[in-house]
Amino acid sequence: MEQNDHLGQARDVTEFPFGADFQSILSLIGDGVVSTDHTGRIILFNRAAEDIFGYTSDEVLGGSIDALVPTRFHDRHREDVDRFCSSNAPLRRFMGEGREVLGRRKNGEELSIEATLSRQMIGGQHIVTVVIRDVSARKTAERHRQLVASEVAHRLRNTMTVVNSIVTLSARRAASVIEFKEAVLGRFEAISRTNDALVSGSSTDVSFRLLLESELAPYRDDDSKITLTGPDIALDGQGAVALALVLHELATNAAKYGALSTSAGRLNVDWKVPVDAPPLLDVTWQERNGPLVAPPTRRGFGSELIARSLGVHGGTAISSYAASGVGCSIRLPLTGAPPLPQ
Repeated sequence: MEQNDHLGQARDVTEFPFGADFQSILSLIGDGVVSTDHTGRIILFNRAAEDIFGYTSDEVLGGSIDALVPTRFHDRHREDVDRFCSSNAPLRRFMGEGREVLGRRKNGEELSIEATLSRQMIGGQHIVTVVIRDVSARKTAERHRQLVASEVAHRLRNTMTVVNSIVTLSARRAASVIEFKEAVLGRFEAISRTNDALVSGSSTDVSFRLLLESELAPYRDDDSKITLTGPDIALDGQGAVALALVLHELATNAAKYGALSTSAGRLNVDWKVPVDAPPLLDVTWQERNGPLVAPPTRRGFGSELIARSLGVHGGTAISSYAASGVGCSIRLPLTGAPPLPQ
């Protein structure tokens, strides 16, 4: 009963000077408006505040403002309010300048808010009013933009490292300017195709099958020449770029000297994710019916690039040079990326 008497007095503070018309005006305001007395008890709670916090006014009027504040901020909030009410002069200011301000809904969910505080002496006591705007959706969008910007910057750094390696090694191995140009441009195109796939997707992953099909598309003059077999595996951005370079080297060599250089040549690419091992992609590249194969007498740039690209990510590539065709066994750890949804 004593609490109800206090609640009645608190309500009189706002209703007496303004009346029913004021309450009607408050109900039309799009921002939440919440007022408390000097003890922190809520004496005004408009319709927008009900929508923001999920409470009806009857549920909160007379109760503590703590219901709208995350528990871990209760002490700090009371200290801030006490300092704000240390003077009787009217004052208005933004709440939490330079930091994110959080509220708490009835269901316990926290929300980002923008708030303006004002104080006024009414009926001999401090009345604190806060005008509240729910900015949770905007904050979520801002965090998403920051995440995307960080991801783009990260990819750019990685790509520039790869580009520097490609240019350096290509220059070292090339026998002529024309050979250097062709090698560099071809490898840059492989990176470009992968980045296009990453950018066009809805996530930061890209399909391994998409990488294969994109790299081998120029050589698929009929469906029987190239066979691709395996589940649709998602690769993260770094792994995708590494594998794109590896696939480009294998495809280029096959087109110049191997199975893709003749009409009778065939290429099979099989891949899987073994269930009895840590998550990794297991790829088998096997050429057949191409020109007679002889093992290389020295390690070329392609082999060095393949080893470097995969090694950075903990992967390996073992090449074989049987007379019937070049083979390559690739293993690359996966960073938790699951098969893509069908």
